[in-house]
Amino acid sequence: MSPAPTAPHPLHDVRMPGPTLVLVDDSDSLALDALHGIEDVPGIEARVVTLAALDGPLKGWGSVLVVAADRARLRRMASAVPLLGQCRVVACWLTDTPTPWVVVPRPEWPRLVHLAAREAGDRGVLTVLRFAGGARAQLVVMEMARQAAGPGDTTHGGVVVAYAGRPAAPGLDARSVLLPDVAGAGDAERDVPPDVVVASRGGRVAAHHVIDRAPTVVTDPGVDPVDERIFNPVGFRKDWDAPVADLAALGRGPVTEAVVEAARAHQGVRPSADTHASDLLALAASGVPLVGVDPSRATELGLAAPLVQALGAEVDLDDALAREEHSLAVRRAAFDHHSTLAWRSALATRAGVRHTGLPPVSALLATKRPQMLDFALRQVARQRGAEVELVIAAHGFEPDRDAVRRALGDRPHQVLTFDDATFFGDVLTAAAHAASSEVVLKVDDDDWYSPDAVHDLAMARRFSGADVVGMPSEFVYLHANADREDLTVRRNHPSELFARFVAGGTLLLDRGLLGSLGDFRRVRKFVDAQLLAGVEAAGGRIYRTHGLGYVLRRTGTGHTWQRDDEEFRRPDIVASEWKGFRPSRALEVDPVDRPDGVGTNEGE
Repeated sequence: MSPAPTAPHPLHDVRMPGPTLVLVDDSDSLALDALHGIEDVPGIEARVVTLAALDGPLKGWGSVLVVAADRARLRRMASAVPLLGQCRVVACWLTDTPTPWVVVPRPEWPRLVHLAAREAGDRGVLTVLRFAGGARAQLVVMEMARQAAGPGDTTHGGVVVAYAGRPAAPGLDARSVLLPDVAGAGDAERDVPPDVVVASRGGRVAAHHVIDRAPTVVTDPGVDPVDERIFNPVGFRKDWDAPVADLAALGRGPVTEAVVEAARAHQGVRPSADTHASDLLALAASGVPLVGVDPSRATELGLAAPLVQALGAEVDLDDALAREEHSLAVRRAAFDHHSTLAWRSALATRAGVRHTGLPPVSALLATKRPQMLDFALRQVARQRGAEVELVIAAHGFEPDRDAVRRALGDRPHQVLTFDDATFFGDVLTAAAHAASSEVVLKVDDDDWYSPDAVHDLAMARRFSGADVVGMPSEFVYLHANADREDLTVRRNHPSELFARFVAGGTLLLDRGLLGSLGDFRRVRKFVDAQLLAGVEAAGGRIYRTHGLGYVLRRTGTGHTWQRDDEEFRRPDIVASEWKGFRPSRALEVDPVDRPDGVGTNEGE
C-alpha cells in the first residue's frame, strides 16, 4: 500500500525572498509547534529567532515572517520586535486565528505591489505585504499588530508604560519600551520617559527632567489583563448546537481566537482545575458561559472578587435567557476589572497621572410629555459605571427645574426649552450642541434602561471599535388594548454583531461624527433612521450589543415611529411572549417604574 499523502505545509505556496527572518515568541507554544518543518518549505530560506534570543537589532533580511497563535499574541509581542532593517516582503502567520484580516497600508510606506490575506491551509491565516522598495520591517510589524484589532481606540489613554525584566502586558500600545532593568527608565537622554515601569523586581530610578519625577515602579500589577479588543462578546450566540464541553476538548492548548470560536457552538464550557488565569479571562471577556469554576481557585489566580462572584453564580443553562444573563454578568465583570482599560487605570492611579477610561456621556432627552419626565429622570439618575450628563430638551413645555435637580442629585444636567413647532431633529441638534461630553447618547422618555445601560454601551464602543453603538429593541412592552392584556414580547433579534440598525433610544456616537453628518436632520419623525442611514453612507460601522438592559414601550398611539403594535407579535420575529411586564433580570427595574406606576404614554 502507498503511504497516505501528507498535507502540504501551510506556507508551501508562499515565496519569500531570502534570507527570511522568522520571529516567534518563546512562550507561544502553538506558534512554535506550527513552525516544525518550516526549514524544508521550498521558497523560504528560514532562520527562526525567538524573542528571548534577541539582544539588539537584526538587519540584512530579504523578508520577515512574524508567527503568533492569534491576534492577541501578535499584539503582545509587537513591542519586543527589534530594528529589522528594510526588506521587500513582510508577512504575518497567525496559526490559530479563524478569519483572515487585511492591513491598510500607511502613506509613508513604499508602494505596495501585492497584498494577500487568506487562510493558511488548515492552520490559521496568513497576511503578506510585498513592496516595490525596501520597507522598515519593524514599523510594518507594529502596524500589523495595531490594525489586527480593527478600527477603534488604540491609544494608551495618557499613561506611558515601560517594562523591565518581563514582557509587555497584552493588548497595550505596540511601542512600549522593554528595559533590562528599572534604572533605564530614568535615563536623561530618553525623550519620552515612562510614567510607570512594570517590573519583575524593583530598583532605584532617577528622577527624569521631562516629567519632573522618577517613573513609578510597579512590581505587583496583579494578573495580566485580557486584550478586550480581541477577546470580547462579538459573535456571542444565544442558541447552541452542542452541550457543555470541557475546555480541553476545544483546542490544542491555551485559549486562542479559534478556541473561542469553537466554544460559541456549545451551551457552556467547563475549565479544568489547572486552567490558567489568562485562559479564564479570555473566555470570560468573550462571554462564553463558564460552569464549574471553583471560586477559591479563581481567587488564588488573582481574579477580582466581582468576577469570582459572577463566575460562581448558579445558572440554569437550559434557560437561554438565564444563560445570556449569566454571560453578561461575567463579561461585564471581566471588562471592569481585567481589561487593558482597567489595568492601565489602576497603574495611573498608583502613579498619580491622568488616564482616559470609558468616556463621559451626555444623554440627550427630547420630550413632549411632562407626565413622563419624572420616569425618564429616574432612568438616568440610576446609571452606574459611567459618567453621565443629562441634557433635557423640553419640547413645548417648561420643566420644573427644582424637581429636576432633586431627581438627579449631583448628576450634571442642563434644561433646554423649545417651542412646540420646532422640528424634532432641530431639538436634538441643539441638545447635542449644548452637551459637555464628546460622546452623546439619544434616550427616549418612556423606555426602560437598566442601571448599566450607559456603561454597557460605552463598553461595547470600546471593544468593538464601532462608530455607532446601540441595543436592539429586543424586549417590547405592549400596553393593553380592547383585544388583549398587557404583554411583554421578546423578539429574536440577533445581538453582539455589526448590523445596519439599532434601537433609536440607545444610539451612542461621537459628537464629532454627528457634526460631520450635519447633526440630526431637520425632520418631524424618523430622526433615528436618518442618522443611521447617514452613518452607513459615510462608511461608518454600527454595532449592536446585547438587548437585556433596554425595554421599548408601545401603546399604539402617539409615537413618532408609527407602527401597529401587532407587528411586534409576528410569529416569525417573536422568541417569547409573557403576560404583563416581564423584562430581563438585568434590567433591575425599580417597583415605582413598573407600568402601573407611570402615566399614559403619548408623544415622541
